[in-house]
Amino acid sequence: MNRKLTINRFLGTLLLGLFTPCLAAMAASEESINQQIDAALGGALIVDVDFGTIEVTAGADGKVAVEAHRKVDFGDEAKEKEYLAAAPISISKDGNTVTVRAHSPRRENFWSFRHSRADGQYTISVPKSFNVELHTAGGSIITSKLAGSVKAHTSGGKLKFAHLEGTIEGKTSGGSIALDGCNGPVEIETSGGDITAVDGRGSLHAHTSGGGIHVRNFSGDTNVRTSGGELTLNQIDGKLTGRTSGGSIVASVPGPAVNEVNLESSAGSIDLALPATAAVDINAQTSAGRITEWWRKSRRAPHFCRQYHNKIQFVRNGRALRRYPRWQER
Repeated sequence: MNRKLTINRFLGTLLLGLFTPCLAAMAASEESINQQIDAALGGALIVDVDFGTIEVTAGADGKVAVEAHRKVDFGDEAKEKEYLAAAPISISKDGNTVTVRAHSPRRENFWSFRHSRADGQYTISVPKSFNVELHTAGGSIITSKLAGSVKAHTSGGKLKFAHLEGTIEGKTSGGSIALDGCNGPVEIETSGGDITAVDGRGSLHAHTSGGGIHVRNFSGDTNVRTSGGELTLNQIDGKLTGRTSGGSIVASVPGPAVNEVNLESSAGSIDLALPATAAVDINAQTSAGRITEWWRKSRRAPHFCRQYHNKIQFVRNGRALRRYPRWQER
């Protein structure tokens, strides 16, 4: 029994000795930084990094607070240390512009197809009235509670904008985009993902190459386009343009204001709901599907519906309705 226990202990010690170097080699190298910089209202923040999630929100007036953490794992501690040294997190200030940068000029020399991992998190607070320009080659970008222009670009990750006041420009090469309570001109684009916008005003231009677009309670001109997905456009108070190359369209106009509605689907149905008193110019087209117009004569009256089978176009201008062949009222 004692001999067996001794052998087991010997084998355990031997295995531990064999695997300890492997475990050490698998350990990632890390870098952290925490810094505050004085900055006045109306300034600007620029973030340009190789990888990592960027999150910017409103904080104390007169301060820019940066908390950054990076972790790289190449399976080679020497290369990890060399990479972090070649691309340190730098924080600088020029006038009232604060720049956070971490870029390696020789990044491709460090990556291995067999074992390469990198993760980063940049959490930054700025004065509420501040302009931000954010770029990451791989990671999500989140901004909230700012009053200033926002430019965000990621080569692979999500974009999230919440409670912003000002111009928004956002682009991702692969990820979804979400807006919540944002007011101002908005231009957003994703090469692959859904777009959602809730409770905002201003103007909205949105495009996705592969996903649906869902907008609710937006006041202002709205122009959305998807190369493959459905459009859900509810309670849009303004000129509305929606196009999809592969999906259905559901849209509604909330009030009697004079608006223009242009809806087009290459492969799907179109459903449009509007008040009976709405003075609306409507242009709806579908190559394969059904167009349905819903309206109410009053709040308590039941819904009425006109359906157009395989229709190309119908127009409603105030109370005058041009009636094309093959429509039915129910």
